[in-house]
Parts: sequence; C-alpha cells; structure tokens
Amino acid sequence: MTEKRQHPRKESNIKVRFDYFEGDPEKVTTNQKPTIQSKGYILNISASGAFMVCNCRVSVQMPVKLYCKINKTKLELTGEIVRTGMIQNNPSEVAQRYAAKKVKGDSYVAIRFNELLPEEILAQV
Repeated sequence: MTEKRQHPRKESNIKVRFDYFEGDPEKVTTNQKPTIQSKGYILNISASGAFMVCNCRVSVQMPVKLYCKINKTKLELTGEIVRTGMIQNNPSEVAQRYAAKKVKGDSYVAIRFNELLPEEILAQV
C-alpha cells in the first residue's frame, strides 16, 4: 500500500494539556479565551499533526492549542481538529492497537498543526 501522508508519523506517549473551543468554526480562534481545558496523551506525532487520546468530546474544524514537552523542550502548538470519535468505534489499525493497550482515554482526536513541527524537535521523540 502506498503511504499517502506527506510526513511520517512517530509513535509516542507524550502527556499533553490542551485548550479547545466551542462555537462557530468560522469565528473561533486560538487567540480568544479557551472554552475548555483538558488533558490527554499524544500517541503519534508528525511534522504536520498528531493523534491523541483524551476523555473529552470535541468538534471537527475547531481550533485547538496544545501544551507539551518533548525531552526538555516546552512546546505550544496550534492546529485544527480534523477527525475525532470514540476509540472503540474507530476501525483504523492504529486506533484498535491503542484500544487494545487500554490507553487512558476513550476518545481520539486527530489534529493538523498550523505550522510544521521542526525536524530537530521530532528527532527527540
């Protein structure tokens, strides 16, 4: 099978805090006060996005702001939620693999970053 992704993913288990927003996706930005704050784990990451698990319900097309640390580098990443749902209902191989591991979280969230994560940061994962 041909890989469709432009940037390869790296498996991870990175603790993440994140702010997410509710409302009209056309009007909401990460510059405004967040609606809700939550925590989760980034299970895989690439230069252009991340796949994480959490215990919250979010909406697609909404902005998100992530706060995490890779090694000793603190990161604040912004992006958009492109896919979300319940892990147990996701037929993808990656979601099923994480569901079998009984990760802390029942929902998955796929995020596309607004800016590419630098290669030197990814190399530390």
